[in-house]
Amino acid sequence: MLNGLKHLTVGLIEVPSIPNPLLDLRRPGFDLTAPTELDLSPVQAEESREIDRLLEKGFRDLKFPDALERRYAQDHAEQRLKTLVSSGMLVTLLFNWFLMSDNLMVPDVFELSLKLRLFIFTPCTILGIYLITKLPSPQLREWLAMGTGLIASALNLFICLSSKDVLAGAYLVSMVPIVMFSNAVAQMRFSPALVMDSMILLMFGYGAWILAAPHNLPILLSAGFTLLSASVFTLYGCYTLERDERQNWLLHLREKVLLQELELANQHLDTVSRSDLLTEVANRRHFDEHMQLVWERARLDGSDISLMMIDVDHFKSYNDRYGHPEGDECLKEVAATLKRRLRRPGDLIARFGGEEFIAVLAGTPLTTAASAAERVRKGVEHLNRLHAGSPTHAVVTVSIGVACLRPNAPHASPAQLIAAADEALYQAKSRGRNRVFAFGTND
Repeated sequence: MLNGLKHLTVGLIEVPSIPNPLLDLRRPGFDLTAPTELDLSPVQAEESREIDRLLEKGFRDLKFPDALERRYAQDHAEQRLKTLVSSGMLVTLLFNWFLMSDNLMVPDVFELSLKLRLFIFTPCTILGIYLITKLPSPQLREWLAMGTGLIASALNLFICLSSKDVLAGAYLVSMVPIVMFSNAVAQMRFSPALVMDSMILLMFGYGAWILAAPHNLPILLSAGFTLLSASVFTLYGCYTLERDERQNWLLHLREKVLLQELELANQHLDTVSRSDLLTEVANRRHFDEHMQLVWERARLDGSDISLMMIDVDHFKSYNDRYGHPEGDECLKEVAATLKRRLRRPGDLIARFGGEEFIAVLAGTPLTTAASAAERVRKGVEHLNRLHAGSPTHAVVTVSIGVACLRPNAPHASPAQLIAAADEALYQAKSRGRNRVFAFGTND
């Protein structure tokens, strides 16, 4: 028997539990059933599968499923807003430069074009820029920007149709810069750009039909071919730009998901390395690490550390009679009882080996630890799990050894505390099992 130890056998008298204010020093995660922050939700898992499918099969229509589409638009909303605002400010300036060509090509309606450009289009564009900054929907911003291009083209068409000059038909070519600016500079999304270009081509066709004459037919055909070519080439640019942007965004999103899954896997590996897979309590490695942390804290603040060593009585006989699967179930039930009865912050339960468990009760005096051990003993006994092979009791029981030590005591060490708890367990077993035996070592 260890020298200098006080013996205390705990019978039926319960010692009142004393609240423990010690901070929880456990590392989270030794319970394999507990959810972790990085667990992928069903929505996240479905999104991950959708990303893989899109990357594999492509997205020729430049459209994602609704949830991804909203996320994509939101992620690019800030940059697109900057592009649209700067483009709107630039087009306000550039569109008024048409006044110089108006004066050369359709001088008879120059006054009209001056009014339309300065007092109609410019205020409309400024209002459009303001509305773009206020609209919450990224999609609505794109369609509003498309409207600016259509208004500019409609004004040019109106100016041409209002002129009697022989060059009015040729001046329909002024729609080409509008297409090029919208698609190449403002980098419109493909769908709004396609709608805008189609409507501009229809405007051009209508104007050419009205203004067609034998002397300007070659010019109109050439202008139409130029407008069509500009539309096709810039639309192809819009398409490839948006497609590549979407693909890069998917790749970036997939990388984030993979990193999340990798972090989750690493966390799970860490959990497994610190857990006993059968009983879902801490393993010996986690116990050793936790014991060192608790010991250092208690050494600094002068508090007690109590240790319980718990052994399932006659467990070999139980395994021999009922088989290893039932033995495993028995250990799981005992571990679950321990977790229910020892739930304070700072308490750690670990499987010490075989049918032995160990519990660390930080900041806990001997009497409180002994009372907690007695509750554990009764809890296991009240499981009423039959144990016909036991020579001492008809149901599964446990013997518990309890020891308490103050780390700042002379020559104190974790090994001494573990040895005291082990000796207390031996005394509990030698006195008939299904009992608690406690040592205090602070005197």
